[in-house]
Amino acid sequence: MLSLRQIWILLWKDMLIDLRRMENLIAMFFFAFLTLLIFNFAFGERGGVSFRYTSRVQERLVAGGIPADVLAPLAPLLGVTHGSQQAFLHAVERLQAPLSNPQRIALVQASRVNFIQNVAAGLFWITFLLAGLLGLDKSFSQEKEHGCMDGLLLTPVPRGLVYLGKMSSNALFLAVITVILVPLFALLFQLDLHGLWARLALIAVGGIVGFTALGTLLGGVTTSLRGKEVLLPLLLFPLMVPVLLVVVHLTDVVLQGGAISQNLGWLQLLAAFDGVFLVASYLVFDYVMEA
Repeated sequence: MLSLRQIWILLWKDMLIDLRRMENLIAMFFFAFLTLLIFNFAFGERGGVSFRYTSRVQERLVAGGIPADVLAPLAPLLGVTHGSQQAFLHAVERLQAPLSNPQRIALVQASRVNFIQNVAAGLFWITFLLAGLLGLDKSFSQEKEHGCMDGLLLTPVPRGLVYLGKMSSNALFLAVITVILVPLFALLFQLDLHGLWARLALIAVGGIVGFTALGTLLGGVTTSLRGKEVLLPLLLFPLMVPVLLVVVHLTDVVLQGGAISQNLGWLQLLAAFDGVFLVASYLVFDYVMEA
């Protein structure tokens, strides 16, 4: 209980500092928002469109009045991407689904996916990574002002708890930014997230924990070094590749209407990376801050 209280005090300290100054949250939000906006303008009209029949498309068509038994023959097309409308319709005809012309039109319209929607998961997590990096840098910079970090390390609190408190505050602010950004992300990229919030939240928690577990440690390593603005991303980005690949894959699966239960291996891999980063960082933080 004492350890939890100490972690809470450290977390509350960072919350008060950031809420009073607000520059950290504002900088992260506007940086992330502008990055998404630039991606939207840069990729919004490129690459044409493709057609992909997914379980979410099926749900929308059933809700629109097409009987489920009429769509049942299209099951082999689930998750398959076709590069043109002609190829998609040819694949539908080969399955001999009893669709009327209005139903075929509704199917084509519901299955239509533009280029930016195909790459939306990757663009979002790149934006998250860059905004999170900005937050980490500012988080440790403010601790260095007037020797605050030195004073914190002189307190009778185990260094591991200092790390957990700092990581918790970084994770909390990243979570706030993510909650704000996701609706904007859906609006800019024309994504329907209805019914996906719980699954996306689970993936976001995994990504945030992995990023802050490793980023907090490396932020502490580089905060007193020259060229820390360059060293931190050079150290962090290569190590974050496994977590980034997993969360991008899972996010893309969810956006396509896939089930998390069919990707438990990927979810377990994300949990394993998070656990390794968290435990290793907790154990070595004491030695890092002494150096």
